[in-house]
Amino acid sequence: MTAEEFERHRNNAKRILGYMPIKTPCLICQTPDSKIPKGSKLPNRKCLIRKCVDKTGVANCAYCSRFPCDTVKATGGVWNRENIEEKLGAPISEEEYHAFVEPFEGISRLEGIRASLKPEEIVEPAKVSTSETRIDDFPENLPFSKEETASFKAVHKLLATIKRSSLGLRDTDTFAQQHRLENRRAHVLRFLWILGRYGKFEKEKSAHLVVDARTYEANRGSEKTLAIWSFVKDSVFKVLSEFGVCCERIALKGVKEEDLATGTGYLRSKGWVMKMSFEEKVGGTATLKALQTYTRRLDEKHGKKACQHFSDADMKILFEK
Repeated sequence: MTAEEFERHRNNAKRILGYMPIKTPCLICQTPDSKIPKGSKLPNRKCLIRKCVDKTGVANCAYCSRFPCDTVKATGGVWNRENIEEKLGAPISEEEYHAFVEPFEGISRLEGIRASLKPEEIVEPAKVSTSETRIDDFPENLPFSKEETASFKAVHKLLATIKRSSLGLRDTDTFAQQHRLENRRAHVLRFLWILGRYGKFEKEKSAHLVVDARTYEANRGSEKTLAIWSFVKDSVFKVLSEFGVCCERIALKGVKEEDLATGTGYLRSKGWVMKMSFEEKVGGTATLKALQTYTRRLDEKHGKKACQHFSDADMKILFEK
């Protein structure tokens, strides 16, 4: 393409896919890290699928006995004609489909490869040992009433349960899925931290914590994926609901739902609030207030390292005044 043609191509890609392609071509996923020029963004050295395939020693995911794993389905099945047309609210032409959508329908090509393979060509994936899950024991003889202690214990149990859970993921003994689990766990715990530490306690029909958009965005830390609305809704909200934690994003008065995120799916820093409440099975209002007290004390004591202590369910801070 000429420079002018490529610029039109990039703009059309942004309109249809929601992103603008970079100008540097991808060197393909099979390129070894040692042969990727310094500063090159593609292929992505951190891609879990690429690393998993490399460790397993196969040409691509189709050769793996676990195909299609959740990591492949979450990545390779996102951009397809049906999803794109639903997002746009209108059909796309055949020319647009072949130019912008078909190249990303990798999972369908992998399925074609898989159908052509003989049983002996399919191999087991490289396994990884389960990562150690650090959870501090709940401290005994806390200087609180029986009821207050029970609420802090409910917070500790919630954190411990989340850290021990597979969070809805399968095949977590494989490289890609285990790292995906670690990432998802970090995001879920960071979300709880944000709502617990910075949430404003409100009680209308039911008790809940509310965080405004700017506060949420300012305290995501290194968990950038928490800015992607589809991930927050389909992963974080869904995971937490399994533990009795109810979350929702609410548009402010006069703001349309479709204006809360960018075309690429990132949450805007205004126009909405996050709301979180606890079901009675996790202690309801009392546990919600205990979460606030706990996160506040951690923040006052540990500052930037407070969220790590929170992730470890470290409650020794409760002994301090």
